[in-house]
Amino acid sequence: MDDNKLIFDSDDKEEKEPENELEDSFDEGLEETQEIASISDFTGEKKLLSLSEDVLENENNEELGKTRLMGSIKDNSVHNVPVENTVKRRKKHKHNSNVDHTRTMGQVFLGVIIAVISLAAGVILAVYTINGLRDFTGMSKTIRVAEVTIDSSMSADKIVDELYSNGIINMPFLMKTYIKYTDNGEKPFLTGSYKLYSNMSYGSLINTLKSPKEYTETVKVTIPEGLTAKEVGELLEKNYVCKASDFEKCYKQKLNKYDFEEGIEDNPNRLNMLEGYLFPDTYFFYVVDDLKKGLQVDTTYYAEMAADKMYDNFENKITKSMKQRMEELGMSLDEVIRLASLICWEGTNKSNMEGVSSVFHNRLNNPEIYPQLQSNTTDTYIERVITPATTSSNKEKMQAIADAYDTYKCEGLPAGAICNPGLDAIEAALNPANTDYYYFLASKDGTFYWAKTDEEHEQNIKDAALREENSGS
Repeated sequence: MDDNKLIFDSDDKEEKEPENELEDSFDEGLEETQEIASISDFTGEKKLLSLSEDVLENENNEELGKTRLMGSIKDNSVHNVPVENTVKRRKKHKHNSNVDHTRTMGQVFLGVIIAVISLAAGVILAVYTINGLRDFTGMSKTIRVAEVTIDSSMSADKIVDELYSNGIINMPFLMKTYIKYTDNGEKPFLTGSYKLYSNMSYGSLINTLKSPKEYTETVKVTIPEGLTAKEVGELLEKNYVCKASDFEKCYKQKLNKYDFEEGIEDNPNRLNMLEGYLFPDTYFFYVVDDLKKGLQVDTTYYAEMAADKMYDNFENKITKSMKQRMEELGMSLDEVIRLASLICWEGTNKSNMEGVSSVFHNRLNNPEIYPQLQSNTTDTYIERVITPATTSSNKEKMQAIADAYDTYKCEGLPAGAICNPGLDAIEAALNPANTDYYYFLASKDGTFYWAKTDEEHEQNIKDAALREENSGS
């Protein structure tokens, strides 16, 4: 027997069975230990290899390699067992497990990061919300007091910034947003100096800055007969009741608050719509302390209070009998007031006022012969009130207004009253003396001269001048 042949005869049978078993075990993915038949080497020595030990050793060292399975050498042929493919497949499976493990750990780490970020965001949001509620309500805040001054040039955002800089609020963005979505703009912020506290809510702060301050000190002011609306405003400002510029808003246009306004025509050449209705009398008004301090403050509210008192007083002074007399004369209330304003400046007492009224009524009743009233008082009004309000930009308009007031140019009554007449002048306008005079004049000493014709009037002018000359010497 040849030395290279296997030493046992059942080589074919026993060789094939291990191959089939290994093949089956590789297909099923099971690790089984196969016993390899010993072979004789060139020296005739027998070696027995254990497949299971070889694989286990490779796994422990985490090294994957090739496992050789040497079968019996028979008829100079070698049979190779496909161990390599199995090991490679197991190696790939091992590698995928590591990737999945890494991916899982990454997902866990990402989840932790997201959780931490969410928690931090929640904490920040909670803190911001709490601080926002404290600032909004003013609760649990350190109490600070500040004197905040608001002027007319400041917008709502600027006012909020001023509150923030004075420590009254801590979150200006929140308050600006609140104002943006809640303020309907009906009530503007008022100028002035306000004492504010940090524990005031947003609503309270806004209401304070939009509500007139309460004052308790009062002042007694007497409005003389015959003052213009402009002069009334100046008198009020002098007594710290309101600013003259704010008071002007109360007589420039109709307010649509009083019954007497219904009879006022919307004449574009009327300078001050409610001139003549600020009834002269003695009043008590609140004193605006901020004006005393020289502070810039919006006094519109106090100006309206003062004007309301005068307008209410006017309505109370016009009786039913007066209105009946107006109907008898065929005159409106506004026409009576415009006439009374001329009488007020022309006369000095009730008696001569009635005489002056008779001259004007006689002219009004004879417009064909005497179309103009020709009262010097309207020249005075133009000089004192209309001309100072004339600028280069409104010159043409103001000239039209001046012409509408000039009783030497316009026909009948002027476009508006020239002052605020008292009760004597109004009564005189309603009840003129019964005369046939069409002219009058008064000397500097208060002596009145009456005339029916132009010739008589010219003579009266000479007599009045002579009288003044003699009294001067």
